[in-house]
Amino acid sequence: MSSKPSGGGGFVISTLLLCTPSLFAVFSSMQVSNGGVGTSALWFIYQVSESIGIVGIIVGAVLTIIKATDGTISRFYVALMGCSVVLSVFLLWYAFHIYRSPWF
Repeated sequence: MSSKPSGGGGFVISTLLLCTPSLFAVFSSMQVSNGGVGTSALWFIYQVSESIGIVGIIVGAVLTIIKATDGTISRFYVALMGCSVVLSVFLLWYAFHIYRSPWF
């Protein structure tokens, strides 16, 4: 008796939460590059969200691969998880290119 894949909304939400720091990195890098108010604090937020974003992308990608090969959730939810990881990679890449660190 084979079980039909179902559900997976919780995994999609957890993947989106893991990918949220990439969004913070984009917004803070835009403000830092424009010389916004509190640039040093925003620079700190950018650096932290950049580091956490990389870890979040790795964990989100691994979770997506595990759930895709496991077959316990539907393909639609796996596709949403994959799209959120790809979007997160793009946002972090965009944040890197908006603000180029003077240290590197």
